[in-house]
Amino acid sequence: MATSGASFYSTDATLIPESDDSSETDSDSAVGGLSYASSTTSAQSDVYAMVEEFGRTYHGFKPGKYVMPNDEKERDRLDLQHMLWVMTLDGALHTAPLTSPRRVLDIATGTGLWSMEFAEQFPEAHVLGTDLSPIQPNFVPVNCSFEIADAEDEWTYSQKFDYIHGRALMSCFADPRSIIQKAYDALEPGGCLELQDGLFPFQFLDPKPPDGHPLHIFLDNCLQASRISGRPWDNAQHYGRWMAEVGFENVIDKRYNWPCGPWAKGEKMKKMGVYFLEDLNHAVEPICMKLFVKVLGWSEERVRAFLEELKPCLGLRKIYLFETVFFVQGRKPLDA
Repeated sequence: MATSGASFYSTDATLIPESDDSSETDSDSAVGGLSYASSTTSAQSDVYAMVEEFGRTYHGFKPGKYVMPNDEKERDRLDLQHMLWVMTLDGALHTAPLTSPRRVLDIATGTGLWSMEFAEQFPEAHVLGTDLSPIQPNFVPVNCSFEIADAEDEWTYSQKFDYIHGRALMSCFADPRSIIQKAYDALEPGGCLELQDGLFPFQFLDPKPPDGHPLHIFLDNCLQASRISGRPWDNAQHYGRWMAEVGFENVIDKRYNWPCGPWAKGEKMKKMGVYFLEDLNHAVEPICMKLFVKVLGWSEERVRAFLEELKPCLGLRKIYLFETVFFVQGRKPLDA
């Protein structure tokens, strides 16, 4: 275990491309046809109207704070991404050493799949999922509930939590350290915070694509636009340090890699690569529309022309794009 106030990470992140003489083409799927369906039904609400833009719908509660849409296509993508996160841990939902948590908070729950599955695994716990969008299902486990809330607002929960979870928060907050501080304050002594997120920008194995490649343009402009908008996407790398600074002990950071496409060796890595490629195929258009048009001032026509160049590059066999994801956890001291 790490000492109090310290942080360390371990990695299970080896990526080995298959030999280039594979008979598969760039468009081949390593696990057959990928098929998935949303397991949730959107919670219809007359209270929070949706905002329409670029042919998609977005949250009406504090509109514009979050870059991604909340329509059916996005809910399907989030459900697929949930499968990818769980697959990374061989079916587990968390890395924190939990025994019998009673009160659990899931920040930015999205479609609520993590909250519902956690509630089923821990029937004695009450799990609360919060989000800006009312896209969670109507029928949930009896020990699971959802509410519309902005984690950047003051936290006014009447009871403290035993475990707080947040996943894929990279693009959500202007000051992630303040969210970590709020989580620390909202935990019971001995309670755990776990953040599951990805490092940005994504990386390449050698040989890297040349400068000016559409993937470089995409990654560089996303990072620039996120910084201009005040929600930098490269803040996630600091989670472990911030957790230690606010007082968490035994801070542990476990890292893994997601290949983009079925180019990595091993059945599990191939399947994860296909899922991550599908995830990105659905994510890049709303990302570019929101960031490149609204923040960088590109025309919508220019973005759509760029997407025609970008999307075919995502799964190319000899372009070894990958994302490093991590699971960082820490415990609030018993004497806090």
